[in-house]
Amino acid sequence: MLTSAAFGLYPAVLPSVVGPELSLTIYNTSAGSYGLSIGLYWWIPGMLPAIAYAVFLYRRFAGKIAADPAAGGSEVSTH
Repeated sequence: MLTSAAFGLYPAVLPSVVGPELSLTIYNTSAGSYGLSIGLYWWIPGMLPAIAYAVFLYRRFAGKIAADPAAGGSEVSTH
């Protein structure tokens, strides 16, 4: 839905009701090339710990667990 709204308003990000020259467009709201390149350089190493943590959690909590028979669940083996 957000993508549909963005394509419907393109190139305006936030249209002005006062005048079209006061609207925020993709051209006058974009970050500079230096900031975008620094962001990309930090994003790549920053995603590595996030992916490693997701893999750790997936492996740590993978497998079947034993259900508590007192809670009304059926007994499940952990092996």
